[in-house]
Amino acid sequence: MLGRGLQGVRPLRKVMEKALWVVRDRIVSRSAIDDLVADATVRGIHDLVVQIRGRGDAYYASALEPLAEGLAAGFDPLAHLVRAGAAVGVRIHAWANVFFVWSHPQGALPRSPAHLVNAHPDWLLRLGAGQLAPRGGADFEGVYVDPRSEPAREHTLAVFSDIVSRYRVEGFHYDYVRYPRATSASSADDHSAVTALVAEGAKRLREARAGIVISAAVLPDPVVARDRVLQRWPEWARERYLDLVCPMAYHRDTAEVARLLGAARAAAPDTRMWGGLMAYPGERALVRAQVRAAAEAGCEGAILFAYDGAQRDLLDVFAAT
Repeated sequence: MLGRGLQGVRPLRKVMEKALWVVRDRIVSRSAIDDLVADATVRGIHDLVVQIRGRGDAYYASALEPLAEGLAAGFDPLAHLVRAGAAVGVRIHAWANVFFVWSHPQGALPRSPAHLVNAHPDWLLRLGAGQLAPRGGADFEGVYVDPRSEPAREHTLAVFSDIVSRYRVEGFHYDYVRYPRATSASSADDHSAVTALVAEGAKRLREARAGIVISAAVLPDPVVARDRVLQRWPEWARERYLDLVCPMAYHRDTAEVARLLGAARAAAPDTRMWGGLMAYPGERALVRAQVRAAAEAGCEGAILFAYDGAQRDLLDVFAAT
């Protein structure tokens, strides 16, 4: 009887978790943060991954790194985010760039003498002839610390533990947890220095806040991640250093997005995964198709790069798919 009664009834569709990456220029005022949280809340998006360490600086109160240039003194964006999110059930994940610590379109160095680029030049990766290149280049973004530098890793982990111990964040999110390119390393074995930070970070962050969700934005193809930037994230997932993986499948071709996320899912079958999607302006149908591709690839959720209050039509489609 029960079987006959259910004939023709379609199984319940799995509800995809939805999240937004929020770049630091979207949190420079209280009103901007209030708009962000409202935009998420009305669309049922309950996780915001917000960049609070973009270039070796702080979008929060820090005794370890200088306040971000251009941010008003006395304003603590992360504190306001946490309070605003808690009021409406929006979870805040603190997003920090790990080894990438500075860039500037005109090639300028940080103004603060306390910035690690100025205070600890011995920690930095150098190009040929020992040069720094804040403008970046064809295959690198700007100035990185050298993952092999133990003092640099120790400082970075101290910064991360400080954030998690003082702010009631849901999670901590690594970005640029890699070399800028394999040729910047002394050998292919230098991947172990990147993994050393991730392994120690798992220990310290969990000690600082029980239940913290540790996540990372990663190159989606594990072979490309390993060979091009020495990022062995499937190992991190297997060792439980990460609770959540966000493969960045940025491509206009939905078939390629599906391929990339399928490869990522196969590389970390037991780890929670949000497919990372690009918000191409005006491409509502593309957003819809790519959220569906993430679901079909086996991702538990999707995360959109990046929040923009001027593109609420994309947020509508993303949230509703």
